[in-house]
Amino acid sequence: MGEQSLYEDFGKIFKPITEQQQKTSEGIVSKLEAIPWGQPELDAVQALPGAEVVQALPEGLLPTDIGKIARKYVTDSYGMAGDKTFGLNNRGGEFFLGNASVDFDGDDLIIDGNKYKGTKGLWGLVTMKKTVLGLATEEDMRNYEQIMLNSEAMRNRKNLQRPAANKGYKWQNIIRPMWNKYEKEPKQKVKREAKKGSGFLPSDPNALCERLELLMASKQAGNTGLRNEIVSICDELLRQKILPSDAYKKLMLTSK
Repeated sequence: MGEQSLYEDFGKIFKPITEQQQKTSEGIVSKLEAIPWGQPELDAVQALPGAEVVQALPEGLLPTDIGKIARKYVTDSYGMAGDKTFGLNNRGGEFFLGNASVDFDGDDLIIDGNKYKGTKGLWGLVTMKKTVLGLATEEDMRNYEQIMLNSEAMRNRKNLQRPAANKGYKWQNIIRPMWNKYEKEPKQKVKREAKKGSGFLPSDPNALCERLELLMASKQAGNTGLRNEIVSICDELLRQKILPSDAYKKLMLTSK
């Protein structure tokens, strides 16, 4: 069933391409000439592995003001090396990663309103099946982890409770550790805490902020024994980049 789902997704993704290939060669050439690429860029694209796919990209697929790094990696993603499981997909002329919309600002990515610096390392992680980890900095890896978590691109589209696991390099070496960190381990922790009869932290930042406000008010009223929960909530908000580091430090001081 997983393979059947993958074939269906491929059919949707490459339908514009297969339709283009049924036209005459003159029609394909005219479409390519209409794309606002310079000749050096076009030559480079045609020399890529899987060029027969790249040459049939639908007209106007990429915005004209997209950066050179972003253009290269998005174009490459339509070739054989592109990640069709966890990477970008095009739906009706708009780009998505999982359930999150993707826009471009030069080379930078804007994913559901959050902007990420579009380095070669991050673009390789987002678009390629087997990215060169040497290109990815620690910041790239942190950004990619946040992107994959927020977009739910790790999840199986037919069953969101399960990962889109496969035998590929990317899943085995990059994404599976993320899944284990945010899905497997938290669920085990919840089960352990449930047996003890204690609560656990929600992942919703609004709920966390409301709980933190109540705890701080309670502490000011003289209640003790709240510091551990306050610290846990602050740590989670800091991890989600909701709480700035300077505010985090102040809260740590006031919670003592």
